[in-house]
Amino acid sequence: MYQIFVVEDELLIRQSIRNTIEKMQGPYVFCGEASDGEMALSMMQDLMPDILLTDIRMPFLDGFGLIRHARSMMPWLKIVIISGYGDFEFTQKAIALGVDQYLLKPVRPADLTRVIEEMAARIEKSKTVPDSVPGLNRDQVDQALKQRFLRQLLFDDADTEALLEQARILHMDIIHSHYLVAVYYFDGPRPDDKRLHNTVRSTLKAEQDILFDFTAGDQLALLLYGNGEEALNERVYRLVHILKHELKDLCPVITVALSCTVQRLGAIADAYKTAADLLKKVSSISPGQVINAADTAQITADIVNYDGPFSKEFRQSILRATPEEVSGLLDAAINGSFDSMLMRYYALIDIIKLAVEITTRYMPMANSKDVAARLSEKYNIFAASEDRETFRHTAEELLTDALSARQDAIGDLKYASVMSRAQKYVAENFCDPNISLITTARHVGMSAAHFSTVFSQTLGRSFINYLTCMRIDRAKELLRTTNMRLSDIALEIGYNEPNYFSHVFRKMEGITPKEYRAMEETQ
Repeated sequence: MYQIFVVEDELLIRQSIRNTIEKMQGPYVFCGEASDGEMALSMMQDLMPDILLTDIRMPFLDGFGLIRHARSMMPWLKIVIISGYGDFEFTQKAIALGVDQYLLKPVRPADLTRVIEEMAARIEKSKTVPDSVPGLNRDQVDQALKQRFLRQLLFDDADTEALLEQARILHMDIIHSHYLVAVYYFDGPRPDDKRLHNTVRSTLKAEQDILFDFTAGDQLALLLYGNGEEALNERVYRLVHILKHELKDLCPVITVALSCTVQRLGAIADAYKTAADLLKKVSSISPGQVINAADTAQITADIVNYDGPFSKEFRQSILRATPEEVSGLLDAAINGSFDSMLMRYYALIDIIKLAVEITTRYMPMANSKDVAARLSEKYNIFAASEDRETFRHTAEELLTDALSARQDAIGDLKYASVMSRAQKYVAENFCDPNISLITTARHVGMSAAHFSTVFSQTLGRSFINYLTCMRIDRAKELLRTTNMRLSDIALEIGYNEPNYFSHVFRKMEGITPKEYRAMEETQ
């Protein structure tokens, strides 16, 4: 199925083009239309067409501006310009923007039909490569070596020096501040492996700072690396979106698990294991989703009000206990129960709830959901629920740490002025896409590691969460009080990738930016 979007400011011409498309035989769908480029971009973000037919001279945002923005959002897009201007300058500019075809008005239905069929053929051709290739060319050899290198990073215990030497031979700049692993599972009927592999390779071929390999017939692993956690997260969501679109005909149900970002080559194997384990749990329960390991913390935060399996007496005893009394109280409460993994999981949620209550009593500025998210991320309650021994150890450590922290919480205020300066700096610069924990730490004269610890302990939330909340609050204000496009709002608050902004907004607010704006308009 090929979805076609039309952008033309003349109503009669739009109607004529729409009629031609609707009369075409075959898998062609007229999915939408707009009278100017600005309106088109907003609609195309939701519709994600395969083919764009656009005029050049239009109000608000002309055809060339539309093409530039659409290309960055939808690299797969086939673009046909339909214009009354046939001079050399326009043609040159169209070629420079990677336009696939150029038609002059008035367009005959037969010519339009022919061009659309040609675009569809190009789309199909891009998904395959010739069946017979005489020998291996240099690109194939390099790809095979990179796949082997990736498998060493994911599965082997190779030392860093050996990995760096291999990277040097492959001319890869593998040393970066952050690494992230994405694992794809292709569900449903078995897809055509050859077409699947070829489409993935064709889609990812132009991407820099990425390694990928099929670790199993129905599983694809991607390793992304770069300098900056935010930028890396934005990029992985863009790639998830692109691959899902390119593979929609081959495999309509694709589940993706993302690891947390790590900062050492040696930690990549653990990041892969985390993502792969998460994928196993999620793919059977909620296929077709994109799950981030960092989001599992938010899952716990969202159900922090769950009434768990422990009695009120146990809760009151823990709130009055010392760290040394935790072990005995737990033994009495567990007392041979909790044979079910599900019960152990819910019990750990209840333990986290207790730890959150202890923490927030002595840290009034702390947000209970933020504390719950941080604790569940640190202790990985999914893994801790798998057996009784790990469950018992994790529960004791959670409560002991919370009660021990209570003794220190009244506290140490020597960093108050530093945190005040940091908060002021973030308030003045949160719209800058380059702001980070490192730049803020440098501003207040602290190391990044020390600043991160002090910030979390003082404010009860991570730096990224604090920055994200400030950005989302500003986005909500702009959604309520202006008619700015979502892509412009994303840039305004420091996100270069609109799709990532929408993901973060929904994660924080439970609804999309568009739904939030519509809800505010009705009030």
